[in-house]
Amino acid sequence: MKDTQNQLENKVVVITGSTRGFGYALAQEMLRAGAKVTISGRSQATMDQAVDSLKELGRVIGHPCDVSLPEQVYTLARSSAQEFGTIDFWINNAGYTTSAGRVIDFPPDEAMSTLKTNCLGAYNGTQAALFYMLPRKQGTLVNIYGRGSNLKSATPSGLYGATKAWITSFTRTLAAEHKGSGIHIVGYSPGMMLTDMLVVGEVVGAQVKEMMKNMPMVLKALANPPEVPAKELVKLLQDNQKEFVEYRLMRGRRAMSMISKLIWMQINPKARPAPVEYPLVEPFRPPIED
Repeated sequence: MKDTQNQLENKVVVITGSTRGFGYALAQEMLRAGAKVTISGRSQATMDQAVDSLKELGRVIGHPCDVSLPEQVYTLARSSAQEFGTIDFWINNAGYTTSAGRVIDFPPDEAMSTLKTNCLGAYNGTQAALFYMLPRKQGTLVNIYGRGSNLKSATPSGLYGATKAWITSFTRTLAAEHKGSGIHIVGYSPGMMLTDMLVVGEVVGAQVKEMMKNMPMVLKALANPPEVPAKELVKLLQDNQKEFVEYRLMRGRRAMSMISKLIWMQINPKARPAPVEYPLVEPFRPPIED
């Protein structure tokens, strides 16, 4: 039975990058909480499949969207507002990550893809969301943090981590600039999740190959199914009254339990999953002649 007192009942929620993984799990939980949901993704076929599988949970529509292209983000916002009347919650979830490697070992086009999806995508989504929220002086914007958002080293996913550090600064600046506007701004870090973004097909450069051998052990100890952080975010949004909040799933007792599990596997070889040998790709070298 739905809680008619929560802040999501009959609210309109837009989630970018939500045809799979964390975004899809979040759409499920939002619908279960009584929200009306617009999902998005780059592929029309994947979009249609996701909408069909979500319809039994509530009112949901989908619209294809490459978040790095402003016009497509504006169309996504417009279609949601036209279908449901407004936009109450906007979640900048769409993200892109490279293979494992040092930040300088990727070609510029790979770096650009990461920056455009993660940084420019959140920027475009924020502009579209606030276009509908600011005149009403109400609404909630959620930016998804991730590894690197605490401004610490994010090797071997440094490019991704650098974009999440940008997201942290961007979100805090938004909160300062819109204080008293009626808009709630949330920075949410879901922690490590068992989604296809963590599937490593290859390693770029020998420098990180050795550390990647124990990736299965790290995943077993520290990664959650995406449904876990999705439920936690929905609960946060149902209860939140603060103008600005940053929330990390991996904290307190949960963090201690997961870290203890990792330590246990490190000292007990029989508890560890088998190490993995990933294919090695040579790092990019800029074509600069002597």
